[in-house]
Amino acid sequence: MQRRFTHAFVRAGAAILAAILTSSVCAQGGPPLVTDDPDTPGRGNWEVNAAVIGAQSHGHWDLAVPDLDINYGWGEHVQLKVDLNWASAETEPGRRMSGLGATDFGVKWRFVDQEKSGFALSIYPQESMNLAPSSVARGLTTEGRQFFLPAEISTSYGEFNLDAEVGRNFVQRGPDEWLAGVIVAHPCGPALECGFELHGVLIEHQFEPLVNLGVHWQIAKHVILLAAAGREFGSAADDRQRFLFYFGFQLLRES
Repeated sequence: MQRRFTHAFVRAGAAILAAILTSSVCAQGGPPLVTDDPDTPGRGNWEVNAAVIGAQSHGHWDLAVPDLDINYGWGEHVQLKVDLNWASAETEPGRRMSGLGATDFGVKWRFVDQEKSGFALSIYPQESMNLAPSSVARGLTTEGRQFFLPAEISTSYGEFNLDAEVGRNFVQRGPDEWLAGVIVAHPCGPALECGFELHGVLIEHQFEPLVNLGVHWQIAKHVILLAAAGREFGSAADDRQRFLFYFGFQLLRES
């Protein structure tokens, strides 16, 4: 069953990626979805995503309340990121703990522009580390650092926005991971965009696919509501996310 689902996931991803590469015509990746895109905030601009993120696995919830994803445009083609959260998890049956979660630092560089080439390309190295040793000791975060090195590509085809990302996550205290995702987004109402995402993680010989649906709703000039819901398929492992959600707001500030 898992092998058939994996093959279907790969075929769907390949079809979307082919559409991206052959299109002559920017995609909306990133929060609330997992797959990112090459877009950057622009010179001197700020983009702050404030959200609640939850994942249910094996009958309990892991939460990030809040999750703050802070981005700054260092020039037109470079984005600086800090992502930190307050994690809450059931570390033992009936016992919930909270504390500072893992903090991510990233630099995105878009080296191909859609306006000139018909598509955009970027790389987005990110370092994840634990700034609170007590969170590791209590089981809120995993021990060691992680370094994620992905590449993103995006374009548009008519009213459809297309985005894809693939990269490797180098894990200090565990097996490395390969991650890939594709997004198809389309306007679905006034100031509203809906997105469908296929995302997957390959750890050693275990593949965990994720199906996600998300929306961007611009409720004011500098405020966008972000929401998504999805679930992982594949194995019946205890840590498989049977349901996950993202709900928050994107706050924009222009220089």
